[in-house]
Amino acid sequence: MYTTTSYENKPPININTAVIAFPSVFHESVFEPLLLKTPHTTNMGSPPLFSSSRLDEKRRTLSTLTNSNNKHLFFQAFLASVFLLLLALTTNTSTIDDDNRNAGFGEDVENFARKIDAQKLMKQIQNQHGGAYEDEDSKKAVNYAVKLDILSHDAELKAIKLMRERDALLRALDANDKNSGSLDEFAGEDSSGFGMSSVSGKSLSYKKMSKQVNLCNEDGTNVNCPKRANVIEEEESSSFPKVFVYDVPKQLTSELAKRYGRCERDQYGTEIWFHRNFRDDKNGVRTMNPEEADLFFVPQYGECFLWSREMLRHENQGQAMEETNEYFLEVLSHVKGKLPYFNRTDGRDHIFVFAGARGPTIFRDWQKEIPHSIYLTPEGDRTLPQFDTWKDIVIPGLEYDKRMYLEEHRNELVTNPPKRKILAMFRGTIDHPAGFAYSKGLRPKLKKIFQNATDVIYDTKIKDCDRDCYVREMTESVFCLNPLGWTPWTLRFYQAVMTRCIPIIIADNIEFPFESEINYSEFALKIPEKDVSDILETMRDMPEEERERRRRYMDKIWKQFTYQRPAEIGDAYYSTVKELARKVRAHKKYGRESFW
Repeated sequence: MYTTTSYENKPPININTAVIAFPSVFHESVFEPLLLKTPHTTNMGSPPLFSSSRLDEKRRTLSTLTNSNNKHLFFQAFLASVFLLLLALTTNTSTIDDDNRNAGFGEDVENFARKIDAQKLMKQIQNQHGGAYEDEDSKKAVNYAVKLDILSHDAELKAIKLMRERDALLRALDANDKNSGSLDEFAGEDSSGFGMSSVSGKSLSYKKMSKQVNLCNEDGTNVNCPKRANVIEEEESSSFPKVFVYDVPKQLTSELAKRYGRCERDQYGTEIWFHRNFRDDKNGVRTMNPEEADLFFVPQYGECFLWSREMLRHENQGQAMEETNEYFLEVLSHVKGKLPYFNRTDGRDHIFVFAGARGPTIFRDWQKEIPHSIYLTPEGDRTLPQFDTWKDIVIPGLEYDKRMYLEEHRNELVTNPPKRKILAMFRGTIDHPAGFAYSKGLRPKLKKIFQNATDVIYDTKIKDCDRDCYVREMTESVFCLNPLGWTPWTLRFYQAVMTRCIPIIIADNIEFPFESEINYSEFALKIPEKDVSDILETMRDMPEEERERRRRYMDKIWKQFTYQRPAEIGDAYYSTVKELARKVRAHKKYGRESFW
């Protein structure tokens, strides 16, 4: 991803915005061979279109491409680079340099450009092969590879200029037409929030917001539309991956769950339920033969173990974390020490469930032991180093209450809808001893905003309102508020969907489950943290017919956030399996080490 210091307050260019500058035939897969093992940011749902890796990364890539076992990848890479070169050369860029230099863009592009010493590069590649080339074909292959690197480098720079020219044009159009919403449609992902737009930094009411360009066009192919992934990806949902489940000793798994029953019933119980679902799967996901497995599931109940130390034994955090670290190392000894499959890929095709907000950090040695593995986690915070939006999968938290996840209760809410007399509700921690560090001061700010709103429940959990009261308040509310706390994710979001209460998300960096197939802008409102001052106006301005439309959309997708017992097609478990299937298809197409 390329950014420049002079490109102030402008979203970084990503795969979504980049596609606009090129024909629609461009698809990420065309460029994947050029991006093997290339580092990329964790703020993206896809790898970048152009790699910004150093030259030595390109050389390693070229070495891979010129290997005799990768002729197909080399041919793909060659065609893609030639296409880019032709595109750049056939575009009149003579005026771009001068115009962009005046705008502050050209100098950064020129500074980025660098000469490639062809002879030096050829010599380095030759040394990597152990000196002299084995035959004339090898020498020719390396020569072509060097030329390809030089041409693609030059084309890459020209393409960047084209994208920046396009971006500047969009900004100029937006400045001339305040109502066009052109910039909002083409901006980088999550520029303000789905279902919410802003002009000059001012939050819009629903009436104003509805006049803006919709996030999705008719066929769902524009860049910010969450449905876009379905349009450009050939869906193969009928083909589930084969998952091998490691046989970890019961005292480290099932006996823990049996001893501490709460572990399988609270919101962190997904580490237990995913183990059971993979183990007992009836739809061909589990395989008993590791040689035919696409992925490997590692059972571990780390959150349950840590909870037992902190809450039951009242150990200090340091001691509890140390014992939990030892617990994970013991689990891994049964994975790495007895079978060869983890070491074969450095764990890239191995799955771990980290069911709490702290993710893999409850395992202190996670960066040393399992940095490349796939994490299933409810915490999709794009700012955290332990979450990689490309590698990991966001899963819903566990809701154990039958009134929430059973279809018969859901159907009752649809056929006999309760009167929604409460505009919005929230119950939870508001004023925390940690002060601003908790929720960035957002929850206390909302308390002041709602202090005179008689149709809003904004309160802490109280004895007078038990679980029945809490569920009733949600079913009688139009909107359910989901402000961030210590972290962005909260179980309230899923509870809101299960009770047909329109979720309002106030957490800028959150990523949700299954964004490749669920269009969250169809039912939820995401308000930027800085724009909460107008939240009451936003809620009250939404017409009743629009509220009902959003509830009907939730009726279509609510089950994807539930863990049915037993698991069934369409619930959270099988929706996660579908996400894993996408990774398997990528592994098979580009190799197990293609992405991370």
